[in-house]
Amino acid sequence: MKDIYAALDIGSATIKLLVGETVSSNINVLFSKKIISHGIVKGKIEKMSAVVEDIKQLLAEAADVLGAPITSVALCIPSLYARIYQSDGITKVNSLDDRITNDDIIRALKLSKRFDRSSEEEIVSVIPINYYLDTKVINKSPIGMKSASLKVESLIITTKKDYFYDYILAVEKAGLEVLEVTINSFACAKEAFDEVYLQEGAILIDIGFKSSTIAFFEDGYLKYIAQAPVGGYDLTKKIAASWKIVLDKAEVYKVKYGTCDVEIGDEDIIHTTKLKDEEVKYTQKDLAIELEAGVREIMEVIKTKIDVINDGRNYETIIVGGGGELPMLDKVASEVLGCVVRSYRPETIGTRDMVFVSCLGMMYYMNDRNYILGKIEPSVVLSDISNTMGVRFKGLTKTKSNDDKSGGKFSRFLENIFSED
Repeated sequence: MKDIYAALDIGSATIKLLVGETVSSNINVLFSKKIISHGIVKGKIEKMSAVVEDIKQLLAEAADVLGAPITSVALCIPSLYARIYQSDGITKVNSLDDRITNDDIIRALKLSKRFDRSSEEEIVSVIPINYYLDTKVINKSPIGMKSASLKVESLIITTKKDYFYDYILAVEKAGLEVLEVTINSFACAKEAFDEVYLQEGAILIDIGFKSSTIAFFEDGYLKYIAQAPVGGYDLTKKIAASWKIVLDKAEVYKVKYGTCDVEIGDEDIIHTTKLKDEEVKYTQKDLAIELEAGVREIMEVIKTKIDVINDGRNYETIIVGGGGELPMLDKVASEVLGCVVRSYRPETIGTRDMVFVSCLGMMYYMNDRNYILGKIEPSVVLSDISNTMGVRFKGLTKTKSNDDKSGGKFSRFLENIFSED
């Protein structure tokens, strides 16, 4: 049976679904699709039925392509309201020969939940960073190694309960089971950064629809996360206001002709605004001037968030997210931020779009979880010579028909797997 997983990223502007398998540290993409999302405002689900229908649309298209239904997903949620903690758990190794197993790691992760946090927070992810054995410290899973005790230092990510449960509920209402969850920024880092950058220091800028997330990684941890109230929507508004056109048309021009290269030589007219006494003609260069200025404004806001962690060092800095698609945006960002910035575009066939960075990262995250926590059942089973029957696996959630946000199997998973007892 192949380990085929589906990664679902629910955002304010788009919803993305990727189905693939990890083969020799590479991802073989079997299906990928993005659609415009509905019912989500500033990261919050305002209309549940619209979000559920969007998810069902993606599932139907994927099932048609794959020839089999998707039964579960690894879920990537917006980083809005995310808070980060460092904690640890210590346990005795229970095997007779003192060899560490998945159960020992899970037990240590449970104990790492013992820290103070608000009653309004829910744990999204518990991610082991360093493992302390009797005689050494390592940052790779120690399964099979000998030690009488095990201490696990963990990164713990939380978010607001109501916000979190709404996303879980939307997925359940679409008929899916949730395998794993993490925030967009952490998933993106798994794809965009090499491990050396996550250790030495790296900054990820995720430019979204109406907000952007700034995340700083060092020593393997996500150490800082902040939100900036700017995004791709600000660029669309700037064009609409300057050219006196509706937002929808401004968005079309931004996507079709947009660039931050103000030296562009194309003087072809792309829009004419009719005023009372005259017609004003706009070229692609005029559009580039507006966008370059708009990106500078966005980056000035983002810079105020980065300055909080500025210690004089130059960190690997990348831009991800659909709002970062403009050509030459990274050049403008480099000038404003005063360091080399690059826009990260995946090279994996089928996902060469910046919006899929989080889904690809989620696939690598699932690969890690498989090794650390034990085998996780696949999201879809494809028919082959040895398997001609459709199989439905049970994941960590169970589809519900009511609106209860806290009594499902996923919530019990959070309580049991990461409980203090």
